[in-house]
Amino acid sequence: MSVKKVLGAAALAVALTACSSGGSGGAGTPQGEKSFSVGVTTYFLSHLTPGRSVASNVDYALFTPLTTVDATSGKAVNAVAESIETDDNVTWTVKIKPGWTFHNGEQVTAQSFADSWNATAYAPNAFENNFMFAPFKGYAELNPADGKPSEKTLSGVEVADPATLKITLTKPLSLLPYVLAQTAFAPMPKAAFADLPGFDRKPIGNGPYQLDGEGLAAGVTKVALRKFGAYQGQAGNADRIEVKSYQDEAASYRDLQAGALDVSLVTGNNLTDAAARFKDRLVRVPFPAVIYLGFPLWDKRFSDVKVRQAFAHAIDRETIVKSLLRGFGQPATGLAGASVPGGGAADCAACSYDPAKAKALLAEAGGWSGPLKLWTYQDPVNTVVLEAVGNQLRANLGIEAVTTQTQPVDQLYPNLAAKKIDGPVLLYMGAGYPHLYALADQLFTKTSASNVTGYDSPEFAKLMAGAAKAGQDEAMGLTQQAAKLAMDGLPLTPLFQPVGGLAYSTRVSGVKPEFLGAAVLSAVKVG
Repeated sequence: MSVKKVLGAAALAVALTACSSGGSGGAGTPQGEKSFSVGVTTYFLSHLTPGRSVASNVDYALFTPLTTVDATSGKAVNAVAESIETDDNVTWTVKIKPGWTFHNGEQVTAQSFADSWNATAYAPNAFENNFMFAPFKGYAELNPADGKPSEKTLSGVEVADPATLKITLTKPLSLLPYVLAQTAFAPMPKAAFADLPGFDRKPIGNGPYQLDGEGLAAGVTKVALRKFGAYQGQAGNADRIEVKSYQDEAASYRDLQAGALDVSLVTGNNLTDAAARFKDRLVRVPFPAVIYLGFPLWDKRFSDVKVRQAFAHAIDRETIVKSLLRGFGQPATGLAGASVPGGGAADCAACSYDPAKAKALLAEAGGWSGPLKLWTYQDPVNTVVLEAVGNQLRANLGIEAVTTQTQPVDQLYPNLAAKKIDGPVLLYMGAGYPHLYALADQLFTKTSASNVTGYDSPEFAKLMAGAAKAGQDEAMGLTQQAAKLAMDGLPLTPLFQPVGGLAYSTRVSGVKPEFLGAAVLSAVKVG
């Protein structure tokens, strides 16, 4: 995974915003039509092509991939796919359901998926989601380190017939059905390839809603979605949705308070106000992410696990969540919260607050001498949390010279990769797809760009490789073992799982969050 995508994923999950318009439902709405507007961050409307989009709730309204993740069971289930079968988790056969069409009436076929995936995987197109196809056979030929690609299509994606897609990976990955649930793997119609830039501005999807009007254009701050009558999945409730863009969720929340919006994701300091103002019209949103303090394992001061355990026990997570986050967070007892399939386990033994034990462990490791610098990327909430962590380490470990340092996010990650950061770092990491495997893989696999601590465990790698080869149930167990192993090694200590809220007006109901936290647009009911 590229650093650019790591940062994009983190920024996305932190800034998720979903809102909808009050009043008549927007200008130009016919009388009696059930309409609301949804506000999103400008990031959500940067691109709408599957290979370039950010997997927002808008993207899922426009496109439906092969699979989806069931909110109740946490398991990947078929959407456009009739079946997904494999004997070895390397070679897969996908059958496409009949009857699915794009918004222009074109049939959705195996070729629709192959064309979309090849366009994303082909390096010269410079699609942001290109990296997601790295597990597919033939990706290297489309993305050479030097020179031009020797091929234009993935050798690991074969159209056997209009309803059958053959997939070959470079190594086993039993969790492929989870991966395929992302909108990056959605299909594209033939019309897209006549004008890819034009399609990005006004895509033709296969989702429950289609783009209405002119689509994206320079200076446009809103677009409209209209219910797609021929949709083969669960139909949307509203007839029309107006998508409005905001610089941040605080601006959308102000519009919600003013009566101009119906739904808004609320985070940060606004959560306290929303809890009092909206009461039973505020849905708690547990984000599939973790805020953690990572230890630079290349720094000999942190080579002894007892030092890392001392730091972990010295942090009062309950107080941070209660005092700084006003209760909108879950103090971490393990790597992942229950919102991540496979998460919820108390797999971090050192995450309990125990100042006496912290001091004893540090003393056993030889104590601490000299200054301590703590790092994070520039963000108001991060800065406050990091200051609190610094104060607790100072008070509970007796380290007097504790300072904090921030850098722009696009500087901090390269400096971490170059091992130029000289102290623990406070970071956010969201699961790339709905499974504990994604979070563990991103944070602890040696070759992952998100592994900023330098953690390298052959035993962890063996367990993860086993999970990738196993069936879904066995894979979950092996992933949980791998996560526990990493937590015992403690290259990082989880602090809390972030929580936000979806506040809504009396005009709407049925507001619920999708995996990344924004409102499921097709579920919102008007009236």
